[in-house]
Amino acid sequence: MTTSAANSVHRPLVPEFDAVVLGRSFASQRVASRLRDELRLSVHEIAAATLARYDDIDHRWEILVGDTVVVRAKFVIDGHGDLPMRGRDEIEPGFRAVTTPGFPNLFRPVVPGRADAVGYTVSCIAYMRTNGLDYVERRLRTPISDDDFPELTFDRPSPVLWTDLA
Repeated sequence: MTTSAANSVHRPLVPEFDAVVLGRSFASQRVASRLRDELRLSVHEIAAATLARYDDIDHRWEILVGDTVVVRAKFVIDGHGDLPMRGRDEIEPGFRAVTTPGFPNLFRPVVPGRADAVGYTVSCIAYMRTNGLDYVERRLRTPISDDDFPELTFDRPSPVLWTDLA
């Protein structure tokens, strides 16, 4: 007798880390080291990824090699610089800063123009841990405020189905 459970497809388990560091740049190696030593995060470094995409349901990043998801993480630090990325709602990146709207929990310390992008990345993640936050995304416009990170929002956007259209 064959049951539906016997016919089900079993997907292999994918390891999950606090942070995944993409690429082997000097900045990415410094971030990985500081996240391990200063914040005691579980960090996985991968140089051969082909795509990073954000899963808006589980609020995790999936790192792919070919068509296979090889690792998942809450934070992604892109030390690669030119790896294809897909953020929320499948949008394409337009990177000019360490953080970008539409790409939650993604930091790019290889972007020129910030004096200490590695320190910024580590201090932002430390701030999140201290305050019990698990989501960060760059705002479209920076409000005038005295927050530690006024250019960032730590609130997840409300799904369209949850908003009142009346």
